[in-house]
Amino acid sequence: MNQSQFDEVYQKVSDEIIKGGKTSRKLNLKSTLFSFVPILSWLPNYKFAEYFQGDFIAGATCAIMHVPQGMAYASLIPGLPLIHGVYSSFFASFVYMFFGTSRHISVGVFAVGSMMVGSVVSKFSEQLPSPTNLTMSDDSPSHLDPLILISSITFLVGIIQVTMGALKLGFMTNYMSDALVSGFTTGSACHVMMSQLSKVFGYKINKYSGFGMLVFMAKEIIEKLVEINWLVFGIAMFGLVFLLVGKEFVNPWFKQYSKVPIPLELSLVVIGTVVSIVFNLGNDYHVPTVNHITNGFPLPRLPDFTLIPSLFLDCLSIAVVCYMFIISMGKLFAKKHKYIVDSTQELYACGFMSILGSMFPIYPSGASLSRSSVCEMSGVKTQLNALFSSFFLVIVIMWLGKYVEPLPMCILASIVISSLKPLFMQFSELPRLWKINKYDFMIWLIAFSTTTFINVTSGLAISLGFTVLTIALREQFPKIFELGTDSKQNYFKPLNNYENLCKASDKVSILKFESPLHFANTTAFTDKITEMIEEICSTPTKVLNNVELDQKNDITKYEHSIILDCSAISYIDTMGLESLEKAAQECHSMNLAFYLVDVNDDVFKVIARHTDKKELVMEDIYPSIGDVLVNL
Repeated sequence: MNQSQFDEVYQKVSDEIIKGGKTSRKLNLKSTLFSFVPILSWLPNYKFAEYFQGDFIAGATCAIMHVPQGMAYASLIPGLPLIHGVYSSFFASFVYMFFGTSRHISVGVFAVGSMMVGSVVSKFSEQLPSPTNLTMSDDSPSHLDPLILISSITFLVGIIQVTMGALKLGFMTNYMSDALVSGFTTGSACHVMMSQLSKVFGYKINKYSGFGMLVFMAKEIIEKLVEINWLVFGIAMFGLVFLLVGKEFVNPWFKQYSKVPIPLELSLVVIGTVVSIVFNLGNDYHVPTVNHITNGFPLPRLPDFTLIPSLFLDCLSIAVVCYMFIISMGKLFAKKHKYIVDSTQELYACGFMSILGSMFPIYPSGASLSRSSVCEMSGVKTQLNALFSSFFLVIVIMWLGKYVEPLPMCILASIVISSLKPLFMQFSELPRLWKINKYDFMIWLIAFSTTTFINVTSGLAISLGFTVLTIALREQFPKIFELGTDSKQNYFKPLNNYENLCKASDKVSILKFESPLHFANTTAFTDKITEMIEEICSTPTKVLNNVELDQKNDITKYEHSIILDCSAISYIDTMGLESLEKAAQECHSMNLAFYLVDVNDDVFKVIARHTDKKELVMEDIYPSIGDVLVNL
């Protein structure tokens, strides 16, 4: 039986029933509110005796990591007081608790996002005069206040993310493949690394921008090696070795005795601060230190909305990257612990983190793999762990910040550099990508090279464009092959791949098209059909007469049949439909039958709506290859 008969016999369910009466569904205000503010759903069901200990330990442990990492990553942004990195982590964690859906990720500042914000601040603080001071006043500042600029960046990033959430654009990150993300983050790590080397060597270098900026920075760093401050370099190397050895050997060993790891970054900050105080490194040895840190929260101030048009493209890339880090890590832990992360809600959470915090100001946040892994190992149960993290961060912000003023800046540089190790280890993925898929290998190289040698914004845009191009290329040249079968016609596989398979019949040719059928590949499809028709007609025993066919398409009158397996055709467009009609017309003109089998519902509906069809009729569509063969 054909597809129409199959649907009738087995009572195909209508679309209206499948969709559950979508038109009659009423808006449930309570469920909508609970989905928009997830804390309203899970907090009333909080099991204190079961969850509290894990959430408290995880929150406190993450807070201990937030402090040194927040200060270290804030050093990537020119003109930003280091304590603002801690502010950023505080606001991000606290707001995410209300709107986020991942229980395990630790939200706050991270290296790649901090570097991207820093590059925007560097570019715009030099190029744009303050819009609020475009007068002839002699005492007007000539450059933007970095805090106002950062506040504007954060606000715009939040607006972009909320807009993406409202438009349900979370799916766009699906185009950011693992290869793209890996290459992009590795290239970004090169920028972060290069920005810290001058702090490690103890001298300043000029700022560069544009194509090849890292090459010029590396050239100047090498040329100035004669000016190296060996004490600063030694302290930085001690910090780097301390962190790497601790993470690779000490904490894995310590894990046997405690699920809470040793807070290596905080320990290094304490050691560095104490040594700096004892030996007066800042004054006596000219070691750059953190210096002034203000206790308490800054007064709220509005962003400068006149900067938004100039910042849009840069903020768009920052918004996408921050969301990408959160959703990728959220899904990673959700899959492991068997719960669901709402991608659209995560966009709202990211947006509200930035919008609400932009007045203080903070800069855009994401998720940190190191903190999230520690959070998971500490036994976290719910998002309430962020409340305890925020509590401890408030203590640091209000009363403890001033005690780290003597901390050498090179210690913070070593914290940043050590955090880049997992990103640089992604180079090891290249041999695997080369073996598995050359397209992914090229995506990785393009993402890495453009990000490294141009800038992060251009690198993200170019690599995204290249990824979309590879998708088009893969569908531009689809696989089209003839299927063979065994003697019992149980299996249908590519005929050329198996010596012991043969054609189903001398009068039957079975083709399979492994791609959606659309405007970009209809030529390849049509050429293959024409080639097969010519091959059939050129066979001496298969010379066919061009006869007039009636409208009934009686299955027994054709001299030869071509069956198209449509199981891999997920959709067709107008040109794809026209190519099917043309294929049917060419076959019928040469006294060949043309059948479609295993057509999915979406493609079937498109064909059914094609009211002008003359050759491609519904009676020629069958559920399976076997259904056609039994009628021949």
